[in-house]
Amino acid sequence: MADCGLLDEALEQARAHPEGDTSYAARTLSDLLAEAGRTEEAVAVLEPHAPANRASLAGHLIDLGRVEDAVALLQQRTPEPVVPVRTGTFSTEPPF
Repeated sequence: MADCGLLDEALEQARAHPEGDTSYAARTLSDLLAEAGRTEEAVAVLEPHAPANRASLAGHLIDLGRVEDAVALLQQRTPEPVVPVRTGTFSTEPPF
């Protein structure tokens, strides 16, 4: 739809989709907006999903001349969740 000049309609339908507010949908929507020259809107779509779309958001910020914001975003570290190695109790009965 977007390639046929129906970008606004395509965005509306994509946002109405049950998964339209997910981080991966935001990346696709922002790319469509950026290709249409609507980079400010692309940034606005990605900002709520910044941790998952850090690189894409930084690229759009650079396109807008906001290089310092892009660098700060890319330097943020998200702590990795600690996953327990073993849960439950140990058994002394075979098989171990």
